Amino acid sequence: MESITKRHYWLVVAIFSGLGWLLYANTLDVPFYFDDTRNIVENLPLRVTSPTPQALLDAAFNKVQPNRPVANLSFALNYYWHQYNLAGYHIFNITCHILTGFFLFLLFQATLQTPALQNRYPHPAKLALAAALLWFVNPVHSQAVTYTVQRMTGMAAMFYVLALWLYVRGRLATPGHRQWPWHAAAGLAGLLALGCKEIAATLPVMTVLLEWYFIQDLDRRWLKRSAPILLAVTGFAALLAWHSLGASPLESITKTYAYRDFTPWERVLTEWRVVMHYLSLLAYPNPSRLNLDYDFALSRSILNPATTLLAGLAILLLFATATVSTKKFRLFSFAILWFLGNLVIESSVIGLEIIFEHRAYLPSMFLALALVAACSRPGRLRWAGIIALCGAIALGSFWTRARNQLWRDPVALWSDCAKKSPNKARVHNNLSVALMESGQLDHALREAKNALRLQPDFVNAHVNLGNIYRDQQHWDAALAEYFAALQLKPDYAEVYTSIGNVCVAKGQLDRAATFYQKTLALQPDSVRARVNLASLLAGRGQTELAIAEFEKAVAMQPEDGDIRYNLGLAYIAAHRYPEALHALEAALRINPADQQARLAAEKLRHPRNAH
Repeated sequence: MESITKRHYWLVVAIFSGLGWLLYANTLDVPFYFDDTRNIVENLPLRVTSPTPQALLDAAFNKVQPNRPVANLSFALNYYWHQYNLAGYHIFNITCHILTGFFLFLLFQATLQTPALQNRYPHPAKLALAAALLWFVNPVHSQAVTYTVQRMTGMAAMFYVLALWLYVRGRLATPGHRQWPWHAAAGLAGLLALGCKEIAATLPVMTVLLEWYFIQDLDRRWLKRSAPILLAVTGFAALLAWHSLGASPLESITKTYAYRDFTPWERVLTEWRVVMHYLSLLAYPNPSRLNLDYDFALSRSILNPATTLLAGLAILLLFATATVSTKKFRLFSFAILWFLGNLVIESSVIGLEIIFEHRAYLPSMFLALALVAACSRPGRLRWAGIIALCGAIALGSFWTRARNQLWRDPVALWSDCAKKSPNKARVHNNLSVALMESGQLDHALREAKNALRLQPDFVNAHVNLGNIYRDQQHWDAALAEYFAALQLKPDYAEVYTSIGNVCVAKGQLDRAATFYQKTLALQPDSVRARVNLASLLAGRGQTELAIAEFEKAVAMQPEDGDIRYNLGLAYIAAHRYPEALHALEAALRINPADQQARLAAEKLRHPRNAH
């Protein structure tokens, strides 16, 4: 058995750190995408400006994702440190991926040192490192790292792997050494994993499975003796799932289908093909096959399409293979059960989106170890296996960096999605938004119309088309699209703000104020509507009303220097000079380069220039 020193462990840390930054250093300026907006940018409780216990609690258990307090807290701390500076968010994600790779190495090494495997693999550290690196560089995992909000998946997997390693490390402790500190730490890591994402609810089951496979050596007598404990563990896992779904799990699952175009049965059938697609991506993760927003055809029945039945049979065959090969191919059997078991939550009956690549992040781990083990022989790695593994790691690294490069440009990324999902309205609409933000209005207009051609009742496409017409100063066309959106979704608060903005452009100020107030009636925390209303009131000479609205906006978004500057101007108009100076100085602390705020503050510091 090989001997591993602390120096070797530091070398492994250096390998994962160096490789991690090599692969992901080009993601530091990747913008927010998709669910990032709802979960991070527009999630007001995450805007922590003072890390008081109450502010951190509000951020952790915010209403957007109240079941994921640990991940929420990490986003809140990102905001506290650097607001929406993209680099900080990505540095955190990359660091989590590096730590996950290192913890996975530790878990693989410990697994290979368990009683059932220690005589089969005399070089556990080398095999563990090769397997962890093979998993680490797979381009499929770039979505879990580069897509900011999927930190929830990355952190859950990181703590999940850490918990399992701590558990195995405790079980392998030499006689006379206490095991409970290891197991207590494992329990804490497991709770942290669950606080990041509900996928960690499978951890108790996987812990038992690992214990039986590798520590108890598939001893059926142990299963019988431990039946009460196993039932308790299964019950605990079920309780975790119950808690994550709410007081009424069946009702919670039913609600997840409220805005879906598929039934629970159709989703289950479709997921058979999705699971096989994940396997194919892990085996051949060429960036040309990766996609942020799939247009994955639904399975309407077992034979429609015919590949549904084939996928279902393939999954049954995998499960049967895992069952009959437990003795002879121990790692392969466990890897299959690990893969299928860790997809149960996101690839079963809960009405989530059909497919996302980040869902393969945790389930794929032991597949890498089984593959590397298959390339080895007692005593040494096969040379052909070494060459193949080195080639796979090098190619995976190249493809991961190439895939990350695409994430940097929203137009390029959504154009790539449009090529791969040409009949999906949402893809064309998101491409249209990216084109509009880059100033390519004519091209953006075509893509927005493409989205509506594919899905005429697509509310966001109507809004986006209205925004394009607004930027082109086609006011009446913009209003027509906004009102079309409201016909489909009357409570779409931000659309009323957009209508108000167009009314201001047309000089219809009273009408604009009415629409801003409609937004605030539906969404009182809309900073944009409140600031627009305040500016309108200030322009009409209703200074005190404007001040009241600006003050509310500052309370909601205290780190916005522009709002404080406009509040200062409103105070000046109301001859409230001390308050005006305070607001302007606050604006300068936030944005020292704001020359307008600086000039206004200088005038106030000299009373003769105040009037």
